[in-house]
This record gives sequence, C-alpha cells and structure tokens, in this order.
Amino acid sequence: MSLAVENISAGYDKVPVLKDVSLKVERGNICALMGRNGSGKTTVLRCINAILKPTRGTVIADGRQIHGLSRVEIARLISLVPQGIQAVFAFSCLEMILMGSAARINAWSAPSKKETAKALEVLYEVGIPALAHRPFNQLSGGERQLIMLARALFQDAPIMLLDEPNAHLDFSNQHRMMGLMRDMVKKRGVTALISLHDPNLTLHYCDQVVMLKEGHVIAHGPTDDVMENETLRQVLGENIQMDLTVKGFRVVTPRPSSTPR
Repeated sequence: MSLAVENISAGYDKVPVLKDVSLKVERGNICALMGRNGSGKTTVLRCINAILKPTRGTVIADGRQIHGLSRVEIARLISLVPQGIQAVFAFSCLEMILMGSAARINAWSAPSKKETAKALEVLYEVGIPALAHRPFNQLSGGERQLIMLARALFQDAPIMLLDEPNAHLDFSNQHRMMGLMRDMVKKRGVTALISLHDPNLTLHYCDQVVMLKEGHVIAHGPTDDVMENETLRQVLGENIQMDLTVKGFRVVTPRPSSTPR
C-alpha cells in the first residue's frame, strides 16, 4: 500500500471541512478526487502533505506516518503540483525544476551537473525543452502547470499530489497532461492522487476515484465501478448523466433541459 488516509477530520479556524475521510491508493495507480467546489478536495491534499494537521486520523505514505516527519523527509516521500503557483523573482524554468532537488542535496549546496542534466531530461520528457531558460514568471498559466509537473517528476518522490493541474490548460494540453501523468505513473511505479473537476478526464485516465460531498467520502473504488449515474448525480449534480458515444466510449454529459426554447 503506497498511500492510506485513515479516518481524518480537518478544518480551518474551527470550521470543519473533512469528516472521517478514508481512502487508499495502490502503487502504480492514478486516483482522482472528485467533488463540487468546497467539497474538501484541496484540504485532503493539504492533510496528506502535512501542510494542514488533521484534528483526528492518520496519513500513511509509503509505510510511514506523515505527521511528525520533517519537511525534508516529507519531500522525499511526496511531491506536489499546486494550483496557480506564482514566482516573485525571475527564476528560469530550469531553476524552478532544480528546486525539486532540495530534499536530495545538502543545505546551501548547488545542484550538480548530473542534477542539471536530469532536469533537462525531464523537460524533454514533458515535451517543453524550449522553456528551459524562459523566466517562469513570464509564462502562461498552462505553461507554468507543465513546469510544475516537470518539477514534481524531477523530485522523484514515490507519491505525487496534483491539485487541479488542468485548471489553466487548453483542451489539447489537458489530455497531454493526463496522458503524461498516466505514462509516468505506470513507468515509474509511483502513486498519484489528483483533484479533478472533469469527470471525463477521470473516466479515461484514472484507475480509481474518490467522490467527495461536503467533506464526506460518498464512494471510493475502481473508476468504472464508481462512475455511474446515481453517484455522479449525488456528488456532482442532478443535471448530468452517463452516455455511450457511437464508438462505445462512456462519457459524462449534461442531461437535456426540459425547459422549452
């Protein structure tokens, strides 16, 4: 078992957000966190990465209980692709990626030539080598997300957390991002937990899904089992349904409106 969240509850300023949440993700799998805005997806990721301490419950990452570990120890276990990261200084994209080596090198040491070569290899893997020497703070939102994915891959931790990584990406790059994630997870044998809003991305790229509503887990399991009409409508809204396309692929679509035009 690579990641286990056991009965965690958490909130902000005594306002509860998560209530007795449990989930398990096997090594080599991508698990989606799905739910409407405010359902607790980001809070789950913050608890796993020990940014937020739960009021109860535990998080086990790669066999180790997270809370109580140092930030360096956590960085060796978990990488994070956050929402909408900003950079005040004009770091190059290569420098931003090299920051992912902080958990591997001694304090105040500069990355070696080997680390730099590895960072450039990851840029090629993600398909954005041309961005290596561009200032990170001059990139589009979508380009920044791709750089943060590259940094997470470069960090080389056994668990990856991604908080709505497709938020600033166009249609093509959303599928590119998810395809890269799927390939890297299978190739490297890591565990990925990713918060998503698009149920179709979940259907086509994720092995498992956790459905959250108002801080509770409504369903958790293999994607094909969980993604059915009753659960989708309970968690995401009454106006959606599962359909089959002409090629036999399942897709989630809005239900036809009954309001006359």
